[in-house]
Amino acid sequence: MTRPRPGRSEEPEVIVQTVYQNPLTASTYDPDGLQAILTGDDVDWDDSSIWDAWPWVTYGVVDASVAGPVWEDMDKDAKETWYEENEDLVESHLGQVNINFDSPLSGVLFEDQHTALGNLYDGIRQQGAFGGTEIDYSYYQNDSLYQLAWSTVNWDDYEDLDAPDWTTPGEGVTQEHLKVATEYIGRTFRSVANDSYRMPWDAELPGKWEPVEMKTDYKTPFDIPGIVQALPGPSMSPNLRALKVRSGSNMEGVFKTLQTNTPNQTGFVSKTPETSTT
Repeated sequence: MTRPRPGRSEEPEVIVQTVYQNPLTASTYDPDGLQAILTGDDVDWDDSSIWDAWPWVTYGVVDASVAGPVWEDMDKDAKETWYEENEDLVESHLGQVNINFDSPLSGVLFEDQHTALGNLYDGIRQQGAFGGTEIDYSYYQNDSLYQLAWSTVNWDDYEDLDAPDWTTPGEGVTQEHLKVATEYIGRTFRSVANDSYRMPWDAELPGKWEPVEMKTDYKTPFDIPGIVQALPGPSMSPNLRALKVRSGSNMEGVFKTLQTNTPNQTGFVSKTPETSTT
Protein backbone atom coordinates (compact mmCIF):
# COMPACT_ATOMS: atom_id res chain seq x y z
CA MET A 1 0.00 0.00 0.00
CA THR A 2 1.42 3.41 -0.96
CA ARG A 3 0.36 6.91 -0.08
CA PRO A 4 1.82 9.98 -1.86
CA ARG A 5 3.35 12.66 0.32
CA PRO A 6 2.10 16.27 -0.04
CA GLY A 7 4.21 18.04 -2.62
CA ARG A 8 6.31 14.93 -3.31
CA SER A 9 3.99 12.63 -5.26
CA GLU A 10 6.97 11.21 -7.17
CA GLU A 11 8.21 9.49 -3.99
CA PRO A 12 5.25 7.57 -2.51
CA GLU A 13 5.41 6.54 1.10
CA VAL A 14 5.40 2.79 1.65
CA ILE A 15 3.27 1.59 4.54
CA VAL A 16 3.98 -1.93 5.81
CA GLN A 17 1.18 -3.65 7.71
CA THR A 18 1.86 -6.90 9.52
CA VAL A 19 -1.07 -9.32 9.46
CA TYR A 20 -1.11 -12.29 11.82
CA GLN A 21 -1.92 -15.65 10.31
CA ASN A 22 -2.68 -18.68 12.41
CA PRO A 23 0.04 -21.21 11.50
CA LEU A 24 -2.42 -24.06 12.11
CA THR A 25 -4.74 -22.94 9.34
CA ALA A 26 -2.55 -20.72 7.13
CA SER A 27 -0.08 -23.36 6.03
CA THR A 28 -0.38 -24.79 2.51
CA TYR A 29 1.26 -28.05 3.65
CA ASP A 30 -1.59 -30.53 4.02
CA PRO A 31 -0.37 -34.12 3.97
CA ASP A 32 -3.41 -35.58 5.73
CA GLY A 33 -6.28 -33.43 4.44
CA LEU A 34 -6.99 -31.74 7.77
CA GLN A 35 -6.27 -28.27 6.37
CA ALA A 36 -9.19 -28.67 3.98
CA ILE A 37 -11.72 -29.38 6.72
CA LEU A 38 -10.32 -26.83 9.20
CA THR A 39 -10.37 -23.91 6.77
CA GLY A 40 -12.85 -24.92 4.05
CA ASP A 41 -16.62 -25.10 3.95
CA ASP A 42 -18.66 -27.18 6.37
CA VAL A 43 -18.30 -30.92 5.81
CA ASP A 44 -21.31 -33.21 5.47
CA TRP A 45 -20.06 -36.02 7.68
CA ASP A 46 -23.16 -38.10 6.92
CA ASP A 47 -22.02 -38.37 3.30
CA SER A 48 -19.84 -41.47 3.22
CA SER A 49 -18.54 -40.60 -0.26
CA ILE A 50 -16.14 -38.04 1.24
CA TRP A 51 -13.86 -40.95 2.17
CA ASP A 52 -13.63 -42.20 -1.44
CA ALA A 53 -10.89 -39.69 -2.24
CA TRP A 54 -9.64 -38.87 1.23
CA PRO A 55 -5.86 -38.25 1.23
CA TRP A 56 -4.76 -40.87 3.72
CA VAL A 57 -1.04 -40.81 4.45
CA THR A 58 0.50 -43.87 2.82
CA TYR A 59 4.00 -45.22 2.33
CA GLY A 60 3.96 -43.71 -1.16
CA VAL A 61 4.87 -46.85 -3.09
CA VAL A 62 1.95 -48.16 -5.17
CA ASP A 63 1.90 -51.66 -6.63
CA ALA A 64 0.70 -51.13 -10.20
CA SER A 65 -0.28 -54.80 -10.51
CA VAL A 66 -2.96 -54.14 -7.88
CA ALA A 67 -3.85 -50.44 -8.29
CA GLY A 68 -3.52 -50.36 -12.08
CA PRO A 69 -1.50 -47.92 -14.19
CA VAL A 70 -1.23 -44.16 -13.73
CA TRP A 71 -3.49 -41.91 -15.79
CA GLU A 72 -0.87 -41.26 -18.47
CA ASP A 73 -0.47 -44.99 -19.17
CA MET A 74 -4.22 -45.71 -19.40
CA ASP A 75 -5.92 -46.08 -22.79
CA LYS A 76 -8.80 -43.85 -23.87
CA ASP A 77 -11.51 -46.41 -23.07
CA ALA A 78 -10.23 -46.96 -19.52
CA LYS A 79 -10.08 -43.22 -18.87
CA GLU A 80 -13.58 -42.68 -20.22
CA THR A 81 -14.97 -45.58 -18.18
CA TRP A 82 -13.46 -44.27 -14.95
CA TYR A 83 -14.66 -40.73 -15.65
CA GLU A 84 -18.24 -41.84 -16.35
CA GLU A 85 -18.34 -44.02 -13.22
CA ASN A 86 -16.97 -41.20 -11.02
CA GLU A 87 -18.48 -38.13 -12.64
CA ASP A 88 -20.02 -36.92 -9.36
CA LEU A 89 -16.70 -37.34 -7.57
CA VAL A 90 -14.90 -35.39 -10.31
CA GLU A 91 -17.46 -32.59 -10.20
CA SER A 92 -17.15 -32.32 -6.40
CA HIS A 93 -13.40 -31.73 -6.76
CA LEU A 94 -13.07 -29.91 -10.09
CA GLY A 95 -16.52 -28.47 -10.69
CA GLN A 96 -18.23 -28.71 -14.07
CA VAL A 97 -15.78 -29.90 -16.72
CA ASN A 98 -16.01 -30.09 -20.52
CA ILE A 99 -14.34 -33.40 -21.38
CA ASN A 100 -15.13 -35.51 -24.42
CA PHE A 101 -12.83 -38.47 -24.92
CA ASP A 102 -14.20 -39.09 -28.45
CA SER A 103 -13.15 -35.64 -29.67
CA PRO A 104 -9.45 -34.97 -30.33
CA LEU A 105 -10.11 -31.24 -30.00
CA SER A 106 -11.29 -31.69 -26.42
CA GLY A 107 -7.77 -32.43 -25.25
CA VAL A 108 -6.55 -29.28 -27.00
CA LEU A 109 -9.32 -26.82 -26.12
CA PHE A 110 -9.68 -28.07 -22.55
CA GLU A 111 -6.12 -29.19 -21.87
CA ASP A 112 -6.15 -27.77 -18.34
CA GLN A 113 -9.25 -29.76 -17.44
CA HIS A 114 -7.80 -32.99 -18.84
CA THR A 115 -4.62 -32.37 -16.85
CA ALA A 116 -6.59 -31.68 -13.66
CA LEU A 117 -8.61 -34.87 -14.19
CA GLY A 118 -5.43 -36.91 -14.56
CA ASN A 119 -3.91 -35.36 -11.45
CA LEU A 120 -7.08 -36.14 -9.49
CA TYR A 121 -7.01 -39.78 -10.59
CA ASP A 122 -3.31 -40.18 -9.79
CA GLY A 123 -3.81 -38.55 -6.39
CA ILE A 124 -6.65 -40.92 -5.52
CA ARG A 125 -4.58 -43.87 -6.73
CA GLN A 126 -1.58 -42.72 -4.69
CA GLN A 127 -3.75 -42.54 -1.57
CA GLY A 128 -4.46 -46.24 -1.85
CA ALA A 129 -8.08 -46.05 -2.97
CA PHE A 130 -7.40 -48.73 -5.61
CA GLY A 131 -5.23 -50.84 -3.34
CA GLY A 132 -1.58 -51.58 -3.89
CA THR A 133 -0.34 -49.53 -0.97
CA GLU A 134 -0.72 -49.34 2.80
CA ILE A 135 -1.65 -46.54 5.15
CA ASP A 136 1.21 -45.27 7.27
CA TYR A 137 -0.41 -45.73 10.68
CA SER A 138 2.70 -44.50 12.47
CA TYR A 139 1.95 -41.00 11.12
CA TYR A 140 -1.47 -41.01 12.77
CA GLN A 141 -0.08 -42.48 15.97
CA ASN A 142 2.41 -39.61 16.37
CA ASP A 143 0.47 -36.66 14.92
CA SER A 144 -0.56 -34.27 17.73
CA LEU A 145 -4.13 -33.65 16.53
CA TYR A 146 -4.78 -37.35 16.06
CA GLN A 147 -3.23 -38.06 19.47
CA LEU A 148 -5.86 -35.69 20.89
CA ALA A 149 -8.57 -37.75 19.20
CA TRP A 150 -7.14 -41.09 20.36
CA SER A 151 -7.17 -39.81 23.95
CA THR A 152 -10.61 -38.19 24.06
CA VAL A 153 -12.92 -40.15 21.74
CA ASN A 154 -15.30 -42.32 23.75
CA TRP A 155 -14.88 -45.60 21.89
CA ASP A 156 -17.69 -47.18 23.87
CA ASP A 157 -20.07 -45.17 21.68
CA TYR A 158 -19.01 -47.20 18.64
CA GLU A 159 -20.37 -50.73 18.71
CA ASP A 160 -18.24 -52.04 15.84
CA LEU A 161 -14.96 -50.52 17.03
CA ASP A 162 -12.74 -51.20 19.99
CA ALA A 163 -10.23 -48.71 21.34
CA PRO A 164 -7.16 -48.46 19.07
CA ASP A 165 -4.49 -51.08 19.65
CA TRP A 166 -1.24 -49.69 18.27
CA THR A 167 0.61 -52.98 18.71
CA THR A 168 -1.15 -54.28 15.59
CA PRO A 169 -1.61 -51.39 13.14
CA GLY A 170 -3.93 -52.33 10.30
CA GLU A 171 -5.83 -54.71 12.61
CA GLY A 172 -6.02 -53.10 16.06
CA VAL A 173 -6.14 -49.72 14.32
CA THR A 174 -8.01 -49.64 11.03
CA GLN A 175 -9.17 -47.11 8.49
CA GLU A 176 -12.49 -46.94 10.36
CA HIS A 177 -10.62 -45.68 13.43
CA LEU A 178 -9.00 -43.01 11.26
CA LYS A 179 -12.39 -41.91 9.92
CA VAL A 180 -13.78 -41.52 13.44
CA ALA A 181 -10.71 -39.59 14.59
CA THR A 182 -10.74 -37.32 11.54
CA GLU A 183 -14.42 -36.48 11.99
CA TYR A 184 -13.84 -35.84 15.70
CA ILE A 185 -11.00 -33.42 14.94
CA GLY A 186 -13.05 -31.58 12.34
CA ARG A 187 -16.15 -31.27 14.51
CA THR A 188 -14.18 -30.24 17.60
CA PHE A 189 -12.15 -27.58 15.77
CA ARG A 190 -15.27 -26.07 14.17
CA SER A 191 -17.13 -26.08 17.50
CA VAL A 192 -14.30 -24.31 19.30
CA ALA A 193 -13.94 -21.79 16.46
CA ASN A 194 -17.68 -21.05 16.55
CA ASP A 195 -17.78 -20.93 20.38
CA SER A 196 -20.25 -23.81 20.48
CA TYR A 197 -18.05 -26.53 21.98
CA ARG A 198 -19.36 -27.93 25.24
CA MET A 199 -17.88 -30.74 27.26
CA PRO A 200 -20.26 -33.70 27.58
CA TRP A 201 -22.18 -33.89 30.87
CA ASP A 202 -21.28 -37.19 32.53
CA ALA A 203 -22.77 -36.58 36.00
CA GLU A 204 -26.39 -36.88 37.07
CA LEU A 205 -28.64 -34.07 35.97
CA PRO A 206 -29.51 -31.62 38.77
CA GLY A 207 -33.05 -31.49 40.12
CA LYS A 208 -35.58 -28.92 39.03
CA TRP A 209 -34.84 -25.49 40.46
CA GLU A 210 -37.49 -24.05 42.73
CA PRO A 211 -37.42 -20.33 43.57
CA VAL A 212 -37.18 -19.57 47.30
CA GLU A 213 -37.87 -16.21 48.90
CA MET A 214 -34.71 -14.66 50.30
CA LYS A 215 -34.62 -13.86 54.00
CA THR A 216 -32.28 -11.61 55.97
CA ASP A 217 -31.88 -10.22 59.47
CA TYR A 218 -30.37 -6.98 58.19
CA LYS A 219 -31.96 -3.77 59.52
CA THR A 220 -31.45 -0.30 58.12
CA PRO A 221 -29.54 1.71 60.78
CA PHE A 222 -31.23 5.02 59.87
CA ASP A 223 -34.65 6.36 58.96
CA ILE A 224 -35.46 6.55 55.26
CA PRO A 225 -37.47 9.71 54.47
CA GLY A 226 -40.74 9.20 52.68
CA ILE A 227 -41.22 10.29 49.06
CA VAL A 228 -43.15 13.57 48.74
CA GLN A 229 -45.44 13.72 45.75
CA ALA A 230 -44.82 16.65 43.38
CA LEU A 231 -47.06 19.70 43.88
CA PRO A 232 -49.00 21.08 40.91
CA GLY A 233 -47.22 23.78 38.91
CA PRO A 234 -48.08 27.48 39.43
CA SER A 235 -50.94 28.98 37.46
CA MET A 236 -52.29 32.49 36.93
CA SER A 237 -55.55 33.54 38.42
CA PRO A 238 -58.20 35.09 36.15
CA ASN A 239 -57.47 38.54 37.57
CA LEU A 240 -53.76 38.22 36.74
CA ARG A 241 -54.57 37.08 33.18
CA ALA A 242 -56.81 40.15 32.74
CA LEU A 243 -54.07 42.39 34.11
CA LYS A 244 -51.57 40.90 31.67
CA VAL A 245 -53.85 41.63 28.75
CA ARG A 246 -54.43 45.24 29.88
CA SER A 247 -50.68 45.83 30.32
CA GLY A 248 -50.05 44.94 26.67
CA SER A 249 -47.26 42.46 27.49
CA ASN A 250 -46.72 39.96 24.59
CA MET A 251 -43.22 38.65 25.32
CA GLU A 252 -44.49 35.14 25.97
CA GLY A 253 -46.10 35.01 22.54
CA VAL A 254 -42.99 36.42 20.89
CA PHE A 255 -40.86 33.74 22.55
CA LYS A 256 -43.15 30.91 21.46
CA THR A 257 -43.15 32.27 17.89
CA LEU A 258 -39.33 32.41 17.84
CA GLN A 259 -39.14 28.91 19.33
CA THR A 260 -41.41 27.55 16.60
CA ASN A 261 -39.61 29.24 13.71
CA THR A 262 -36.06 28.51 14.85
CA PRO A 263 -34.61 25.55 12.84
CA ASN A 264 -32.79 22.63 14.47
CA GLN A 265 -29.04 22.86 14.94
CA THR A 266 -26.82 21.36 12.22
CA GLY A 267 -24.06 20.25 14.53
CA PHE A 268 -20.78 21.81 15.57
CA VAL A 269 -19.48 24.50 13.24
CA SER A 270 -16.10 26.06 13.94
CA LYS A 271 -16.28 29.80 14.50
CA THR A 272 -12.75 30.12 13.09
CA PRO A 273 -12.81 29.64 9.31
CA GLU A 274 -10.10 27.46 7.83
CA THR A 275 -7.38 29.42 6.08
CA SER A 276 -5.01 28.22 3.40
CA THR A 277 -1.40 27.68 4.45
CA THR A 278 -0.08 28.12 0.95
